Amino acid sequence: MQTTALAWLAFQLTGQSSWSAAVAVGMILPTALLAPVAGLLADRMSKKQLILWTQSAFAMQATGLACYGLWGHATPMGLVLFAWLGGVVQAVDLPTRLSFLKELTSLEDLPNAVALNSVQFNLARALGPALAGWIMSIADPALCFAINAFSYLAVLGCLASIRVRGEPIAKGAGDRGNMELLTALKRQPTLAGLIALAAGVALFGWPLLSLLPQVASVGLGWQAEGHGWLLSALGAGAMISALAIAAWGQPDNLWWRLRLGLLLLAMGELVLAWVARAGDGPLTGGLAGSTLAGMGLILVLASAQGAVQQQVEDAIRGRMMALWTMGLSTASPIGSVLFGPLADWAGHSAALLVMAIGVLGLLSTCLKR
Repeated sequence: MQTTALAWLAFQLTGQSSWSAAVAVGMILPTALLAPVAGLLADRMSKKQLILWTQSAFAMQATGLACYGLWGHATPMGLVLFAWLGGVVQAVDLPTRLSFLKELTSLEDLPNAVALNSVQFNLARALGPALAGWIMSIADPALCFAINAFSYLAVLGCLASIRVRGEPIAKGAGDRGNMELLTALKRQPTLAGLIALAAGVALFGWPLLSLLPQVASVGLGWQAEGHGWLLSALGAGAMISALAIAAWGQPDNLWWRLRLGLLLLAMGELVLAWVARAGDGPLTGGLAGSTLAGMGLILVLASAQGAVQQQVEDAIRGRMMALWTMGLSTASPIGSVLFGPLADWAGHSAALLVMAIGVLGLLSTCLKR
């Protein structure tokens, strides 16, 4: 809800996708800049305790954002600054949470755990934006920020009650810094390939989130509630793929899943580019394009992350997942910076077409496997 309201409010104040893209960059880029330090922290400290700290910081950031929005004098730059504050916390929280999964299940079930983690995340992504769109249609967007701040009471309570498997921190973990990580990548080049593929998807796929406000309002004429529905369709598609991975994801069909995901993502972007070109596109077409894109995104990202998690050693798991998040968090802002202004200059349909061509280029490299 907060992410949806933040992107919409930035667009509403300016009428430009560039500011929605700037908010997205603020939420993501700190992860790329701070990932090496975050990975070392995750390998050297209790992951559960570290996550409790970061979630508490998220609660304070959401509370501050709610107060700022209710103040009534919010500016685009102020929203970007709050996005950066959340991004700094996310830089530590995300790789720690991803590596924490290993302490909750067995190695054999880890890919399923990654997929189920995607299910709950994308269930929230499907429901939250729709609820945010409805709230913004009848009330101030700051109400979304306030609800998010209040929700952390449940988050922190659940975290405190979790019992972990008690995986010990490896002796000497992190003593060689990130040299251990480089050694592992040289020994297992497939890991580097999967991370590079995920970064490519972040470059040509994740910027879709920054373009959806313009697609909803200019391309489809739906305004805030329509933006929420597009995001919900994206989340619903992602949830479908996450459930499919949890049920049928096996190491022997990994590359088949990756190729299918890239194809679905490109198709979704092409459908959105087509239906949103005239300014009065059909509801079914917009929802179909978002659903296909969501299916493709998670089919690639969850499959690749599950494979990486299953192959990496425990002693460097935090740093490997930090590298994973750094790859995504570097590529995604670059994509937003490229395709947000391109949508303002040449139109959202042109930007979506270029993104789809980039995804098809990634697919061509996977066909050689």
